[in-house]
Amino acid sequence: MKKQPNQIPEEFTRPPVSIIGKGIKPTLFRFLIVSAIGFFVILLVYFLYGESPEPLAPPFIISVIAFNLISEGNIIINRVLDRKSPWFFKIALRTRQQLGWSILWTLFIGIIAFSSLPDDVYQQQHFFMSALLVFIFGLIFVLLFNSTLFLKSFFLNWKKSVLEAEALKQAKLLSDYKVLQNQLNPHFLFNSFSTLISEIHYNPETAIEFAQKLADVYRYLLQKKNGLTVPVREELEFLKDFIFLHEQRMGNSLKVLIHIPEAFLDHHLPPMSLQLLIENAIKHNQASEKHPLTIQIGIKDQQNLTVCNNLQPKTNIHGTGTGLENISKRYEMLTGDSVKITKTETSFCVEFPLLYQYE
Repeated sequence: MKKQPNQIPEEFTRPPVSIIGKGIKPTLFRFLIVSAIGFFVILLVYFLYGESPEPLAPPFIISVIAFNLISEGNIIINRVLDRKSPWFFKIALRTRQQLGWSILWTLFIGIIAFSSLPDDVYQQQHFFMSALLVFIFGLIFVLLFNSTLFLKSFFLNWKKSVLEAEALKQAKLLSDYKVLQNQLNPHFLFNSFSTLISEIHYNPETAIEFAQKLADVYRYLLQKKNGLTVPVREELEFLKDFIFLHEQRMGNSLKVLIHIPEAFLDHHLPPMSLQLLIENAIKHNQASEKHPLTIQIGIKDQQNLTVCNNLQPKTNIHGTGTGLENISKRYEMLTGDSVKITKTETSFCVEFPLLYQYE
């Protein structure tokens, strides 16, 4: 199958198998390499002072263990910071955090290692100078080893981020086209203008408000179509105008209930997400005053936004899934998470996480 232009190569979608990864084999491999470095450093210091090494002596073993703890600790620090503070968003902050935690961890292990040595070792000739050399040389070699692993991981993630950025750009171009295509379609325009003409004839005051709301809706579409995300507050303001247009046409057969606490209004979501879901519900469901279409928008689990409607499917509509695919694709590219869709015999719900501003 031919690969799509915006598809990320398979080598970057799977976690790379490397020495810096989790698991028994990578950890064992790192242990062998760092232990070999430790033995080499200690032997070098012994030879500098013309002494015979004792590989099974406590200083030897404690030093090797200390080098491994320093190495593994730095790898864990790097792994945690990759999740909490990625390089690609705030490089200066990440550099300070990486160096700060690495220095603290190294000093902590160094103090523990020196404190664990037998008392008679401190009385040996050249102890403090040889211990200092072991610590300095060992630290240099271990950190060089770790830095090589981190650089490899960094450039792999950097290349992946470049590909993801390009994929996001391509997906966004496609989503912009679909959003405009969905909203400026002849059916929506025809229904809106038919309602406007009717209101002008029977209720001129309402017609003025309807025309203003219609203008506001399209102004928002033009202003926000290029943004990756918008605040929930702004999306809801736009949504009220959009719902007003449909309520004028559908009357009491449409009910939209919004329950979003103030604390969530400054979170973000992709523009027109809620509008697409409401349009999707109206398109695929029957609605009457006796059996109204009820759409509920709320918060679930203190982090997810949900849009649910009662299921009253039309028999003559065959959806292409364009709207849901549009939203799902944008969320997948922005966060790596998928939109959750739950369908029962009586309801249809779409759930997706609220975002912080995506820059």
